[in-house]
Amino acid sequence: MHAPDAAPTDETPHTALAGLLDGLPPRQAAQAVDRLIGHYRGRTPTDAPVLRDRSDVAAYAAYRMPATFEAVRAALDAFRARTPDWAPATHIDIGGGTGAASWAVAAAWPRAGTPPRSWTGPSPR
Repeated sequence: MHAPDAAPTDETPHTALAGLLDGLPPRQAAQAVDRLIGHYRGRTPTDAPVLRDRSDVAAYAAYRMPATFEAVRAALDAFRARTPDWAPATHIDIGGGTGAASWAVAAAWPRAGTPPRSWTGPSPR
């Protein structure tokens, strides 16, 4: 999953993830998550692509996006509590993965310019 060029104002991480998972059999997603966990724990050769197909992309997003979003949102909430009069004009999410950090910034500062881009193109489908 790559971040859209401009996030629709009515789309949330939850709806984006639901759309990505739509039609993917739960067993296929679970098998992909298990394979990805094996990769991250060093049981999979690193010379092969990690995200091979749509089920891998969906599994990665389902497994990582919610936790990443909540972790970044918690950090930004703590930052905002210490700097209540400050707000970014824009931001950039380098190495955005699922775009979870961009979603968290948009939740914290809805008026901040959000330019998520995927320089690598869309993930495998």
